Amino acid sequence: MARTIFHADIATDSQEAVIALLRDWLVRPELSMAVRRTGYETTYRDDTIELYCYEAGAPGSGDSFYLLEGIVEAEPARAVERLAALAGACMVAGLDCSIDCAEADAAGAAIGVQSTVE
Repeated sequence: MARTIFHADIATDSQEAVIALLRDWLVRPELSMAVRRTGYETTYRDDTIELYCYEAGAPGSGDSFYLLEGIVEAEPARAVERLAALAGACMVAGLDCSIDCAEADAAGAAIGVQSTVE
């Protein structure tokens, strides 16, 4: 099966905004974030996507943002469609979002040309 890795950032310090976006995008209303030592984080995995999202920067300072990384179990064109839905939801919410993705081998190493979804 084809795989696409992705790395993204969402420009906000609001964990509520990020979890709402992820719940809608993944269609998982029960998804939540855990408090960690340096902010918030969540992980998610199903048959089609693996995701790790965490707060980066200085929590509560206004300089925080969220980083996402993961794998979409699909060829790059289909994965870009799915990732573009997240980028579009961020745009509607007024949040800057940039997602880099590339086809990956079975071990998760990039083997294709990287593209950016904004």
